[in-house]
Amino acid sequence: MSNVEYKRALCFASHANCGVRATVEDGTITKLEGDPECTVSQGRVCERMDFQLEWLDHPKRCNYPLKRVGARGSGKWERITWDQACAEIGEKLRYLADEYGPESVIFSHGTGRTDEWYEGRFFNLYGSPNLAMGGSEICWCPTYTNESATYGQFAAAFTAAKTGCVVLWGHNPAQSGDFPEHWGYQDLFANDPDAKLIVVDPRCTEYAANADVWLRLRPGTDGAMAMGWMNVIINEELYDKEFVEAWTYGFEDLKKAVQAYPPEKVAEICWVPAEKIVKAARMYATCLPAYLPWGLATDAIGRNQAQANRAKACLKALIGINKAGQTYLAPPNDVLPHATFEMPEMLSKSQRDKQLGSDRFPFHSWPSYQMISDAQSRVFHHPYFLSQNATCAQNWCAVSEAIRTGKPYPVKGLIAQASNPFSNLSNTQDVYECVKLLDLVITHEYTMTPLAMLSDYVLPAAGWLERPQLWGVGGGGPCITGVALTGEAAVPPLYERRDNYEFWRSLAEGTFDEETCEKYWSWQTTEEAYDAMLEPQGTSARGAITDPVFNPSPEEWHKMSDPKTGQLYGFGTPTGKVELRSTIIEDLFDEKEALPYYEEPFESPISTPDVAEAFPLILTAGSRVMPYYHSEYRQVNGCRDRYPEPHFQIHPETAANLGIGDGMWCWIETRRGRCLQKAKLDASVSPYTVAAQHGWWFPELPESEPWLGGWFMSNINMCTDNDPDNCCRLSGVYNVKLAQCNVHRADDVPFRSIFG
Repeated sequence: MSNVEYKRALCFASHANCGVRATVEDGTITKLEGDPECTVSQGRVCERMDFQLEWLDHPKRCNYPLKRVGARGSGKWERITWDQACAEIGEKLRYLADEYGPESVIFSHGTGRTDEWYEGRFFNLYGSPNLAMGGSEICWCPTYTNESATYGQFAAAFTAAKTGCVVLWGHNPAQSGDFPEHWGYQDLFANDPDAKLIVVDPRCTEYAANADVWLRLRPGTDGAMAMGWMNVIINEELYDKEFVEAWTYGFEDLKKAVQAYPPEKVAEICWVPAEKIVKAARMYATCLPAYLPWGLATDAIGRNQAQANRAKACLKALIGINKAGQTYLAPPNDVLPHATFEMPEMLSKSQRDKQLGSDRFPFHSWPSYQMISDAQSRVFHHPYFLSQNATCAQNWCAVSEAIRTGKPYPVKGLIAQASNPFSNLSNTQDVYECVKLLDLVITHEYTMTPLAMLSDYVLPAAGWLERPQLWGVGGGGPCITGVALTGEAAVPPLYERRDNYEFWRSLAEGTFDEETCEKYWSWQTTEEAYDAMLEPQGTSARGAITDPVFNPSPEEWHKMSDPKTGQLYGFGTPTGKVELRSTIIEDLFDEKEALPYYEEPFESPISTPDVAEAFPLILTAGSRVMPYYHSEYRQVNGCRDRYPEPHFQIHPETAANLGIGDGMWCWIETRRGRCLQKAKLDASVSPYTVAAQHGWWFPELPESEPWLGGWFMSNINMCTDNDPDNCCRLSGVYNVKLAQCNVHRADDVPFRSIFG
């Protein structure tokens, strides 16, 4: 008779982390299904669940530590032990620290694949401020920084059922992987026919097709659109007067600033009729409560990123903060934040000041983090240095410059964990050339990505079914969601894979002395580390599986009194109010930057008409498609069979003028480079715009030079830009969304035998 067990896990096939029930027979997982007892997903799972068992033991998975023995990119490897790998890596890391300084080693990670405090602890002990380069720099953290400077925290809401109006701004939960959110909206609109939906997006997404108002704006003009909404809301006095008067700073200054953006002018900028802009603004301000969740688009537009996100943050504030179903900030509580475990105090100020890009772009680096942290500590009673953000915000354009020039100091080493920089960094040709210049590249990964193929050491990573999981602790405040929920490993790690904590602990043992490891890496397992994080909530990693912790979430908690001091909580900003005029930005830059404004993309028909003459189409890059998650799962049959090739959307009239038919392979080309994708004719796309998918590579191709998994063939980031002069002026965030491009038939495709 077989031994059958049922394990309760949290799915990390995306960052949604839905609850999963795994059936395990004699140590082998035989079935995965939604866990009906999970608070997050309540038994629902997305189609990615269909191929997770295939992925668990896929032939392309990394299973053993490998050391490069041939030339970089030759595909020649030697299998070694973890002890040997970590000892050799540790020796090399100590050498780089002694020879060039610990700041010469940088870090890159992916989206939702790691807990940031592990690498934070390692790098703070090692002495490098340069983490993390990768997806977070242009995904969530830019909004996080802006909203923290505006409200004192990241704005979250999880009461969609009470919401009267939802605004999806550059956000498509149906394809991006945010499925609990997607299901929540489905329930909302199914149960409340009066609930309104506004979509701001250049593409006709699943939600746009059913929206009450769809604003098909010109890509990159989001800041102008937000300023236009505020013009309507303020001038028509539709804002929450009581909240604005009592709890905002700089309203009169903002009122003056938005006068430069009447709907008629915004219509000219955004290519959207003025009456639709007015209708959307009025709907948002009157169909309360109204919820405008985070969307990736404005994090990734480069030049105007910070001010566009600031405008959206101010827009939310006009109708009130800390209200159920609207913009909500999790209240102070006793959860230990990530910084408690990252130990930022171990990194000296002199080392923090060396963070690449922090001198030129201080708003997305340590100068602003410290100012925000000082303001937050008044509410949270401890300085936690915005740890989640500080470990996610290395400036890629500054890193690239340092690798190439050695200024302001050399960059020699890279540690990458669950990351594919060839997909998430702009100007991929530059990424490739920079990696080739490094002395040491270490990768902890699930599969041989293009970066792993160029690494010196590749260490195998345990997936979510092979490790315990923790959801809800840390993030935008001491606890962004007010929830602590855990999952258990369904099976032990296969082969010689190690999970995230075990990787960093093993690396620490090879790098630091015995006393340091005993003191700072005392937990033997990930579960023990989670127990320490959850102890303040009176639970453990095991306990939170069946009894998740919920912290109270009162409305308008900013009006509550601190039981210890008797003072009102207020907001975690220097003024204690929502800062429509940012004192932090003003201190870092000047009074002009303290209020949001619109600036044209670095490359557009308006800012660079000469470029637009040669490259007449506007590229908006980064489209997602289920069931992929960023660049993952391209080698999984259960996924690739459903969506085998990359596509870009183009208007039929535009395609006809270019001699392009539906399904034709085409070159998408900008001043930086070009890539191959298939045309998908779509009349909903503007005739002046093409929308391309991101994340494409071809793991079935050889893993040695020149192929390296075909990283260059259909990768839209061959076309994007990372010139520091074209980045966001405040934050240095690079652009992975926008460019002027042209498109032509790929009659000269040199890979015809591969593509067919």
